[in-house]
Amino acid sequence: MYINTILFDLDGTIADTLPLIKKTYARVFEEMNIPWGNDDVMKMIGLPLRDIGRIMAGMGKEDEFFNNYQKQYRLLHHNYIKAFPGIKDMLHQLNDMDFSLGIVTSKSKTGADLTLSSVNLDKFFSIIVTVDDTDKHKPNPEPVLYAMKKLGKTPQESAYVGDSPFDIESGNRAGVTTIAVGWGMAPIDKLLEHSPTYSVNTVKELTKLLLSLAGY
Repeated sequence: MYINTILFDLDGTIADTLPLIKKTYARVFEEMNIPWGNDDVMKMIGLPLRDIGRIMAGMGKEDEFFNNYQKQYRLLHHNYIKAFPGIKDMLHQLNDMDFSLGIVTSKSKTGADLTLSSVNLDKFFSIIVTVDDTDKHKPNPEPVLYAMKKLGKTPQESAYVGDSPFDIESGNRAGVTTIAVGWGMAPIDKLLEHSPTYSVNTVKELTKLLLSLAGY
């Protein structure tokens, strides 16, 4: 069966938010007097923010961590966010060819909407699944399964594109075609350890692969 549904992670996959995330975490850590551990916290990107807060700030402080992060994120996002080159053209092409497109992210709805509107990509997606929509989160398959259910699609006709091990594991466990991208948060060799169906290093390669999987 050909692929007709493509789900994307958000941060590090279609939106270049790494500088924004680093700056936001640095401010939150300073405000909450948490020792700054750049490598430690950046490895957790892809997990729900409250889970990261629980690990970094301590049990019971996850809501304070979450609220501080959201505040700093809103203050900083216009100066530190952009779409990866070629992403908008790719989404235009896929949308014109009647692919079903969706987002599956561990961000909150507020954060996801802010990011997508900031880079003018919100109009392309039929569904946006956030941490607010499911009880379990990546690397659990539930968010990917939820997106397919809402779209009325099956794993056999769906692909999930992501830049973190949590994305690949979630997609694999959901039974969809998984595509690891090499321009995001994690090195491609790290992603290959989690056995994605395919891997690509450029947006051009991704576009070509998706069209091939759709039978074009």
